[in-house]
Formats: sequence, C-alpha cells, structure tokens
Amino acid sequence: MRLAFISDIHGNLHALDRVLADLQNTPVDQVVCLGDVASLGPQPREVIARLQQLHIPIIMGNHDHYLLNPQLMAQHHPWVRAAEEWCLTQLTADNLDFLRSFQPQLTLALDPDTQVLCFHGSPRSNEEWLYPPTLSATLDEIFAETTAQVLVGGHTHVQMLRQHKGRLLLNPGSVGMPFEFPMPGLNQHALRWAEYAILEIAAGKLTTQFCRVPIDFEHLAQTARASGLPDVEFWLSTWA
Repeated sequence: MRLAFISDIHGNLHALDRVLADLQNTPVDQVVCLGDVASLGPQPREVIARLQQLHIPIIMGNHDHYLLNPQLMAQHHPWVRAAEEWCLTQLTADNLDFLRSFQPQLTLALDPDTQVLCFHGSPRSNEEWLYPPTLSATLDEIFAETTAQVLVGGHTHVQMLRQHKGRLLLNPGSVGMPFEFPMPGLNQHALRWAEYAILEIAAGKLTTQFCRVPIDFEHLAQTARASGLPDVEFWLSTWA
C-alpha cells in the first residue's frame, strides 16, 4: 500500500500541477489532501476544480474553514484578510459546497496492523502547530484518543518526520508555499519548490519519502500578477 500526502496548496495551481505530474512517475494507491487548498493564492477556483477532478479525500484546513466562515477573518493581518476576502469572491456556490465536504480527520489502513490518522494542525484543532520541538507531554495530550501508529498532518508548511513513543509523526510540507523554517507569521520566506510525501508499507516494512519538485517561479509570478490577487508584489516578495 502506497499513499501520497499533499497539503497547503493555498491557491497555487502551478505548484499543484507540478506535484501531480511528478506523481505520474511514482504511482500510488491513494492521494490524500490535508487541507488549506484555496485561500491566499492567485488561483483558488482553479485549484478547487483540479481537486474535484481527482476525487480524493480532503481534510478541512483552517483556511478552508475561514472561507466558509468569513467572520473569522476579521482579526487576521490586513494583507491576509484582504487576500482571503478576494479568494472568497472568486469562489462559486459549488466551490463552497465542495469545501463543506472536507472531513475534520480521516483514518486509513495501510495494512491490517497499521492505521494512519490524517488531520490538519492536530486532531483537536486545525490551527494547532506541531513542530520538532513540540513537547512530548503535549503530543501525549493531543493523541491520547487515537491508537493509530502513523500520524500525518499539514498546516506548518514545513516537512517533518518525528518518532514519538513508537509512533510516527509526519508532515508532508506545503505544495503551494513551503516555508524556510518552522515559525508561523508573515516574516517567513517561501521556497521555490512544491512539497509532498509518500508513505508505503510492504511486507511489514514502513518507509517514508519526502519529495520536492521545482516550480517555474516566473510562470507563477506572471499568473499571480494577472490574477487580481491584492498586493500581489508583497505576495511574490515572500518567496526566497
């Protein structure tokens, strides 16, 4: 059984298409999206259309939740709020219905003895940050209600593989805006590639693979400038 995990696309269709093309060379049994698909980037509607074509399970990210509950945007940073509100104007009623179909979390069986819990942020909040230095006691609290041996979540935009008391904690990174270092906020630099991860079990052997696919930044910049995304030059300036 081989699973591919994608997350945090954030309206970046070019990066998503690069990942999907790369997956053509590495066939998998299932692709799972861990959320944050449409908000903040230049092509929210187009990303949703592509995901609808894939017919894959998708987890509800915090930004997906914001698009469905725009009153939550009021306290966000002015640029973030402007980008979120613009993305919302690009979406149709059908797009929003698609977002409503996302699941808060999902459990999959890699084999009869290995379960995978999928989430965004953490199982208790899609806004919670899990990093390599997150305290062991905190992880005990977060995962107290699950017996899954593999725990896979997005949200931080940083690839991570961590062992916690025999269980594997994995973050595939971000398709649409991979971050340079694990810290939330607008002082981040994004990296010019698209990230995803593959998890495989065969003959009882569990393996993980982190993937980074180069993007054409000039193509992305041209698309963004033509999109109408607010303060697009600021958005582009965040890329390293």
